[in-house]
Amino acid sequence: METQANRRQFERLELTDQAIVVDPAGRQLGPVKVVGGGGMLVCECNNDALGSLREGTQMRVTVVEPALGTTNIMDVEVRYIEGNSIGMQFITLR
Repeated sequence: METQANRRQFERLELTDQAIVVDPAGRQLGPVKVVGGGGMLVCECNNDALGSLREGTQMRVTVVEPALGTTNIMDVEVRYIEGNSIGMQFITLR
């Protein structure tokens, strides 16, 4: 029997508390709250940007960590939107 602690397919990854997601138009979507090998959860999303997204939207986003001066570009698909949070799955755009 698999325990609750072992049910994740991917481990969670470490990011600084200041990591934010920026959409292709350069708008800040919001801070990253949880990230793992399969995707990430972005919370406290910018309402203007949030209004233009739908489940199934595929896009290239940039994760910026200002404290470290790093940026990472990744392809994602919006899996769900709940309130002002967005669940994103990492993908390869076609």
